[in-house]
Amino acid sequence: MLHVNGLSQVCARGWGVGDVMVFNAAEPGLIERRRIARDLCHSISIASGERDELYQALFGKVGQGFELWGTVFCEFGWNIKIGSQVFINTNGVFLDAFDIDIGNHVFIGPSVGIYTSNHDQNPQRRREYVESGAPVVIEDDVWIGGGAILLPGVKVGKGSIVGAGAVVARSVPAYSKVLGARSQVYPLNMEG
Repeated sequence: MLHVNGLSQVCARGWGVGDVMVFNAAEPGLIERRRIARDLCHSISIASGERDELYQALFGKVGQGFELWGTVFCEFGWNIKIGSQVFINTNGVFLDAFDIDIGNHVFIGPSVGIYTSNHDQNPQRRREYVESGAPVVIEDDVWIGGGAILLPGVKVGKGSIVGAGAVVARSVPAYSKVLGARSQVYPLNMEG
C-alpha cells in the first residue's frame, strides 16, 4: 500500500481507474517529499563511509545485506521496500509514487528504471499534473540487466531474468527470461 502520510492521502482525494490510481503530482506535500528524497539520494551518492542510516531515512524498508553502488534517484523513497541480500548497481531511477517491492537476493544492473507512474495521455490533464500509476513487484532471486525499464503495474516472478535494455510492460511469470525492447505505434485515446 501507499505510505500513510504521503501519497495515500492524495490518492484518497483522487479517483480509481481499474487497478490504476490517479493523483495530482503537484500536491505540496508530494513536492516537499520529493525534495527530501532528492537530498537523501545525493547524500547517499557522495557518502564514502557507512550509509545504512541514509538508507533507513530514504527507503520504506531495507533488508540485511543491502548494497548500492554509486548514484541513485528516487522520487519519494518511502514506497520502496528492499529485501535481504539485494544489490543495486549505479544510476538506478526509481519513480515510486506507488510501491516498489523488491524481494530477497535480487540483482539490479546499472541504469535500470523502475517506474510506478505515468503522465496522463490527454495534454490538458498533463498540464494539470494529473498522473496515474500502479505498484511494481520484483520477487525473490530476480536478475535485472543494465538499462532495463519496468513499467507501472509489472510483477517480475521469482527467479526470472530481465535482459539488458528490455522494456517490461507486462508481468513476467516465475523462472522466465525477458529480452528486447519491441516498440509499436498506437493511436492516442484522447477520451480517457
